[in-house]
Amino acid sequence: MLNQQSPPSNTEIPLRKIQKQLISDDVEKQLREAILSGTLAPGAALAEAQVATQLGVSRASVRKAKFQLAGEGLLEFDDRGTAIVRKLTLADAHEILEFRQALELAAIRLACLRLTEEAVAAIEENIRQTEQESDLLKLTHLDIAFHEEIIRAACNSRLMAAWHTLRPQLELWLAGMHRRHSAITAQTSEVTTDGHRLLLAALQSSDPDHAEQVMRQHTSGLQAYFSLDSETEDEFIQTDAEKEGLPC
Repeated sequence: MLNQQSPPSNTEIPLRKIQKQLISDDVEKQLREAILSGTLAPGAALAEAQVATQLGVSRASVRKAKFQLAGEGLLEFDDRGTAIVRKLTLADAHEILEFRQALELAAIRLACLRLTEEAVAAIEENIRQTEQESDLLKLTHLDIAFHEEIIRAACNSRLMAAWHTLRPQLELWLAGMHRRHSAITAQTSEVTTDGHRLLLAALQSSDPDHAEQVMRQHTSGLQAYFSLDSETEDEFIQTDAEKEGLPC
């Protein structure tokens, strides 16, 4: 009988490294950035074949990315199945801000009691980057990331899950508002930084009631600051009447 020996445990198996980044993920990222920056304007149709040719990928990869973005509320489909960049109605914007306020008021109360040195350091670094940032889209990303740090500091996985549901459309709204405000004044970064410093100070106060009050003022102030009312007319806002015929 032949003596069967097990191979040495340190024998290297000839495997290649896994490529974690799927093509559709890269397509999704590029389309998301184009939507948030306004390069793909609200209401613009997304031609699947054209996008696939331009990116040098299959139509299947583009299709998968489109469905992901539609699931997040950044794209929607018309009656012919064409993907179009979503236009937010005033009703959409109000609902987004209501959801955001309810979520962040709860989060900051918890974060105020559970704040760690690591969380403070992350928030301070975010504020430092925001203060130095002049690119509007990067500023929007930093703004959203700041509020995500507060959600993370709350140490509540269900709050974080709710935030991930809200984040794409909140970022879409905020990116449009940053563009709108920047066309009037160049102080978007300064105003954002000032508001975030107040929130950090409130977090460090260890007073949940005070922290909640500051967050309420911050989130409520956005509506007045960006003049979000029934008279608002913007390239990314459409009326409910204009939206008739599109899927809910």
